[in-house]
Amino acid sequence: MKLSARLLRTIFFSTFKIGLFTFGGGLAMIPFIQSEFSEKRDWLTSEEIADITAVAQTLPGVMAVNTSVLTCYRVGGPLAAVVGGIGAVLPSFIVLCIVTFFYSSFIENPYVRGALRGVSGAVTAMFINTLRKMRKTNVADWWAFGFFVVAFAVIFIFDSLNVIFVILAGGLLGFAIFWGIMKKR
Repeated sequence: MKLSARLLRTIFFSTFKIGLFTFGGGLAMIPFIQSEFSEKRDWLTSEEIADITAVAQTLPGVMAVNTSVLTCYRVGGPLAAVVGGIGAVLPSFIVLCIVTFFYSSFIENPYVRGALRGVSGAVTAMFINTLRKMRKTNVADWWAFGFFVVAFAVIFIFDSLNVIFVILAGGLLGFAIFWGIMKKR
């Protein structure tokens, strides 16, 4: 895809819109990225977005920014990644500046508390829908399903275990198993 000022503007406003309307962190952003970059614009496939999401979760930093940067990099390269990162971060920065200024008024307002409860329910529904969509691409065979079941059980049983260890263990175990399979062939 040829990088142009128009494409950069579209990337910026797409990620800005996603950043503005995403509540609940990086995982809540995935359905919006899927819709905007895969379904609406056909820039990436669902499989590419699933792969980007997996990589973004393993990198240090904020997952929402990592996902935006990696997605935009895939669409248009390094400059698109910078523009997409700024677009994703800018709404949060603006909102945080406003909230900080009016913090004491917001925190005690029952309407704001009620709105946040409603948003949290909607985010949960979007998250579950994202899991359903990602299952089709990420749990494509018995090996992936087995990794999913084991990882889920470990996270569920050992609630205080840092998920980074589960991700690293899954990556190492998957590499070892598939390396062994390929070596036999």
